[in-house]
Amino acid sequence: MLLVALPAASVGAAEFDAAHAIGAMTEAVHSLDYQGSFVYEHDGRIDALRIFHAAGIGARERERLVRMSGPRCEIVREGASITILQSGAPTVILANRVGARLLPLVPDAPASALASSYQVSLAGEDRVAGYPARIVDIAPRDGYRHGYRLWLGDASHLLLRSQVRDAANHTLEQFMFVALEIGAKPRESDLASSGDAGITTTPQEQPLDGNPQWHVTDAPPGFVFLRAQRPAQGPSNAEHQLYTDGLASVSVYIEPGAGAATVVDRATMRGALSIYTHTDGGWKFTALGDVPRVTVERMARSVKFATAAVAR
Repeated sequence: MLLVALPAASVGAAEFDAAHAIGAMTEAVHSLDYQGSFVYEHDGRIDALRIFHAAGIGARERERLVRMSGPRCEIVREGASITILQSGAPTVILANRVGARLLPLVPDAPASALASSYQVSLAGEDRVAGYPARIVDIAPRDGYRHGYRLWLGDASHLLLRSQVRDAANHTLEQFMFVALEIGAKPRESDLASSGDAGITTTPQEQPLDGNPQWHVTDAPPGFVFLRAQRPAQGPSNAEHQLYTDGLASVSVYIEPGAGAATVVDRATMRGALSIYTHTDGGWKFTALGDVPRVTVERMARSVKFATAAVAR
């Protein structure tokens, strides 16, 4: 499908309410019934996927994501419960992103929460999967976060296409619907897993007993502490802390590591996802998120032990 953007002026930019548009998008992703196929470009590859989504009105939200190319993989979600069915080697689809929704690259914050770190503006009109759409740009105000370009359905406000962009405006990751039925409630068979073998639940975490024992002392401007948990299985003194700027989020994992003092720091980038691991005094600190490397490196290297309760 050839997508041609129309000039921004044709949209009525003066009347465009970015806060309303992004808020309506966030609600639509969860409250609408829809099913369709989309392509997801990430890590130098393109995957074809199909999603079935049933709104959680009066019941828990349900959805199922099926990979249509490459090794078999499907993810089923009912409320906060997620199961994964796959064959062959572990898939990289949605690695480290399986959480509150299965549709990738969906910003989940009101525009009012973004003002200090991002500039939100209208960028034009387009058509995606046959639906008229408005293009919204979310541009970072500094080098500690990525930008987004969003295509929002004119009538439904559903996110039809999304790009994550770096400081040079290059696309790091993107997804785009190529076929979509909005308002079509999936059948029960579409939402249920296709088999039993190989299904595993995602690792569960538990609240910390007391205050966090560690804290990030030099988070980039705008990033604030959100919550801390510990793994249900694993070292009792391990922590998982989450920081957010209202749009981007960074997970910081703190765990003891055998021989960690001899391991050299390392950085990895997979599409928009940056990972940085720092070791110090036998402890391993890993920060990861859909942010530039400078952000996760700064956070991982500034984790310090709290000798007293840290005020949050």
